[in-house]
Amino acid sequence: MQRKIITTGIILVFLLMGCASQQGMQNDKKWSPIYRLQVGTNKGGIVENTDMTVVGNAGVDAFTGATRRGVNTSGKVLLPLRGNFVETGIDLMYNSQTFTYNDAANDFMGERKLGVTQFMVPLTYSIGILRQNHPEGLFQIKLGYAAQYNLFAVSDGHGEMPDYNTNSFSNGATFGLSTTPFRLNNGRKLGFFVDGYRGTRVYEDFYNRSEFEIPGTSFLKYGIIYQF
Repeated sequence: MQRKIITTGIILVFLLMGCASQQGMQNDKKWSPIYRLQVGTNKGGIVENTDMTVVGNAGVDAFTGATRRGVNTSGKVLLPLRGNFVETGIDLMYNSQTFTYNDAANDFMGERKLGVTQFMVPLTYSIGILRQNHPEGLFQIKLGYAAQYNLFAVSDGHGEMPDYNTNSFSNGATFGLSTTPFRLNNGRKLGFFVDGYRGTRVYEDFYNRSEFEIPGTSFLKYGIIYQF
């Protein structure tokens, strides 16, 4: 499932690049790289299994998960390519989750807290829209790939909980929308962004096994752009 998502994303990126090439040849203006700082909030992380029918003897509420809103910051560079941009940089994101085990049949009871810090390197193709007064476009739509390095802080409360495994590396498809409509007196710009991600599995335990047909990780993050 995850391979199909990533493959589809890569194919769409190349299709968009092909569609944009003709527009880029008609624009003789050479742009310099664009640099951005971003800060915001995010929702998501580990996507837990909610179908207890695939777990032997487990009740409906044997395992549940809850995700708290997190924070993120990033430094980005937009490099001109065929009239549009390749965007990359480094993202730092943190979120926390709580897994609750209430399964007397399998002798698992208690609460597990996870703090997940993710370092991400996205690589996307960004297409600008409405360029009359904005060389990079008033809006930018982007699609591509992101690689992640994950750091976990796991704390188990009182009770008996299943063993678990985590993956330090993950990857997946990413997409987003950004805009920088506000120009400051110093020539800088302010704007907003929304980014989404769907990627590979980073956590496994008795209720979240590799053979279960559930997604691995996903998030939606949004916030403010300061463009140099």
